[in-house]
Amino acid sequence: MAKVEWCNAVQLMMGNLVRIDTHGGGYGSGFIIPPPTNTPGNCCVLTAYHVLTLAYETGATITIRSAKTDVRVDLPSLLRYVFVVKDRDQAIICFNAPKDFALLHTIHFLSHDYHYNPGAELGWLGFPCLKKAREVPCFFSGRISAYLPDDEAYLIDGVSIHGLSGGPAFYCDDDGKVVLAGIVTNYYPNEVNNQSWPGLAMFRTINPLMELYEAQDKNAIPQIPDVPVSKKNPSNLHYK
Repeated sequence: MAKVEWCNAVQLMMGNLVRIDTHGGGYGSGFIIPPPTNTPGNCCVLTAYHVLTLAYETGATITIRSAKTDVRVDLPSLLRYVFVVKDRDQAIICFNAPKDFALLHTIHFLSHDYHYNPGAELGWLGFPCLKKAREVPCFFSGRISAYLPDDEAYLIDGVSIHGLSGGPAFYCDDDGKVVLAGIVTNYYPNEVNNQSWPGLAMFRTINPLMELYEAQDKNAIPQIPDVPVSKKNPSNLHYK
C-alpha cells in the first residue's frame, strides 16, 4: 500500500485532536486515545503536564474542546481523573465524554521496542496561541534530528510555539498507516549573545507514560460521573 499523504493523515488525526483550557491559566492541545484497561470514564486524552499544572495543583476546571465537532466539556475536579508523570511532562485526563463528543479514528501506536531514526519526517497538530489561529488547529512537519534514549524522546527540526504542547506527533509509514509517535512537550531555542535563535522541539514518546499508567494501583482510581455538554466558548480563560 502506498504511503499516506500528509493531507489525509491530518484529517485522520484531527478527529482525535482536542484543545485544552484551564480556567485561570494554562492552554494547550491534546489527543484522544482508546481508554486503557480499568480506566475510569470512556475517554482518555494525552497532553503535556505543564498544560494542566494549575488544574492539577488547585483543582481548577478544565475545558476540553473537540477539533472536529466543536463540542466542549467542562471538567471540574470531581468529573475527571488526571494521571501525571511530571519528569516526562506528560499527563492523561480521564472522563466520561458525551455521545458524539468527537469524530474518533483508529490510530496505530508505535511498538514498545521501536523508535524512528534521525531523518524520518514527523507531523504534529495543535492550537497555536496566535490571534489569527487561536481557534484553528494547525499542522506542522519536520525531520527528526536525534533520538534521546535516556529521555525516550525525539529532537525535531521544527517549531513548537505556545499552544502546541500536548498535541500529537505522528508518522506516515510505508504500509499506509498513521502512527502516533509521541506528544509535543518542549522547545529549546539556541541562545547566542542573549538572542534566541531557532532551536529544536522535543516530542516525548508515550510508551513510558502508558506503562506507568498501567502499573498504578487500580483500587486508588476513583469512579467519575458523566459530564454536561457545552457549545459555548469557555469563559475566564487566560492565554500565556
